Amino acid sequence: MDFEMFSDAINTAVDGFEDAVLACLETNKGVVEDIVHEQLYSGVDGNNDYLSPTYDDDPYFKTPAHSKWYKAWKERITPPIQGELLFLPPRPVEVPNLFIIGTFYDSIRTERTADSLHVFTGGFRDGPLIEKKYGESIFMIGMSGKEYFNEHFLRDWILNYWKLCGL
Repeated sequence: MDFEMFSDAINTAVDGFEDAVLACLETNKGVVEDIVHEQLYSGVDGNNDYLSPTYDDDPYFKTPAHSKWYKAWKERITPPIQGELLFLPPRPVEVPNLFIIGTFYDSIRTERTADSLHVFTGGFRDGPLIEKKYGESIFMIGMSGKEYFNEHFLRDWILNYWKLCGL
């Protein structure tokens, strides 16, 4: 390969790189949704912070007894467990996981925009209220999720992209 061909291949690769990464995210959007689900089930948002308010500080619970009862009920129906995809640790029992029967999790969607893959809630009436209460970071992908996605999906996608560009 001469210098001019190499230079053309590099320019082509650079010009299309962002679109290639977005195409990988869009193609694997179900994995992105699974990552968000696991983070939430583990009680963390995309900043790796525990979801807040906890059951102990949530004004919804009028008494400590009500909070205690709810925590015990939630522990029975959605026991804190280590994540199977990202291996996130089990959440503390006072930390919400935003799962009762799965309606909110089922409402988590992804949509490609011009420069990102947008994760949001759609089709569930209470979804926006949950987002408002816990913050938009519940839809962000945390470091563990990014590492998982990059290792299992993006790395091979990029290597193939370089090959298609002649590099």
